[in-house]
Amino acid sequence: MAQDTIITEEPQLKEYVNDLRTRGVKKLALDMEGDQGMFHYKYAVSILQCFDGENAAVIDVLKMGSNDTLREFLTCQDIIKVMFACGNDIFMSQTVIGCTITPINDISVAQKLLGQPINLANYLNIEKEEKDAFQRANWLLRPIKPALLEYAINDVLKLLEIENNMVEQLVEKGLYEEYIRVSRAASDKKHISNPHLLFETKFPGYARMPFEKKRRAAALWIFRELLGERFDCPVGYLLPKKLLCQVLYSDKDLPHAIETELNRHRKPQKKLGLELIKELLDTASRSPHIPSKPAAIKRRRVYTKPQEPRDAASAGGGC
Repeated sequence: MAQDTIITEEPQLKEYVNDLRTRGVKKLALDMEGDQGMFHYKYAVSILQCFDGENAAVIDVLKMGSNDTLREFLTCQDIIKVMFACGNDIFMSQTVIGCTITPINDISVAQKLLGQPINLANYLNIEKEEKDAFQRANWLLRPIKPALLEYAINDVLKLLEIENNMVEQLVEKGLYEEYIRVSRAASDKKHISNPHLLFETKFPGYARMPFEKKRRAAALWIFRELLGERFDCPVGYLLPKKLLCQVLYSDKDLPHAIETELNRHRKPQKKLGLELIKELLDTASRSPHIPSKPAAIKRRRVYTKPQEPRDAASAGGGC
C-alpha cells in the first residue's frame, strides 16, 4: 500500500473528504478495526478503512485522535457509508469518537431481507476462521503490520459491488425501501457508552433479583470496572462475567468473596490485597449509579359519602 493512502492527520482527512466531494462520490465502503476490551481497559478505534470504487484509504484514528473533521466525515449526509453488520461499529464510534455513523446501507440487512446467510467471508475469498484471527489481532500496535493493512483494505474492496448486486434483487422483490429504513434506523440507536451503567443489562440474572441484591450486584459490577481502569486491563481477564454470580451469592462477605475469585489462579506475588479490594468496593458502593430504593406507593383513599338514615316514610309501609 502506498504511504500516501494512510491518513494520520486532520488536514489530510479534510483533503480526503474534499476530494471525495469534488469527484462526486456518493457511496463509500467503510469498515473499522479496533480494540474492544481485548488488550486494554478502554475501548479504542484503530483505523477506518475506506473504498470509493476507485481508491482505497486508511484513516489512522488512533494516531490522529477524535476531531471535528472525523465526526463530520462519519455523519455527513451526502456520502452513504456501505457497511456490513454495522451495529458494533456504531457502538464503538459513539463510545470512542463521540458520534454515530450515518447514513448507512448495511449489507447484512439486505442478506436478511433476501433470506440469505448473514455472512461476508464467502464473498471475500477468505475463511471465516482466518477473518476472525485478523479481527482479534492487536490493531493498536504501530506501525501497523503490512499483513493487517492488506486485510483491512481487502475487507472493503468488494462491498460496493456486493451491495449493488443486492440492491437489484431488493428492488425486484419490492424490498428496497425496507432495506433503507432498517439500515438507517441503526444509526439512530443510542448506545450506553458508560460501562458503569451496564449492570442492568449485562449482569447475569439482574432483572430477577430482589432490590438489595440488585444494589450489591451494581456495586460488584462497578467495582470490576474500577479495577480494570486501575490496572488498564480488560475486566473479563480480571473477573469473568460468569463468576459474578458466584461472588454475589457466596457465603462469604462481598470483599472476601471477591478476593477469593480474583486470586484463585494468581501467583503469590501477583495476588491482590484485601485493602485494595475494600477501597475500590467502597468507592463503587458510593457511586451515583447504584439504584436507589423506589419510593413507596401511597394508596389513594377513596372517599365514600355516608348514607343518610332512612325515615319511616321512605322506609315503606306508609298509611
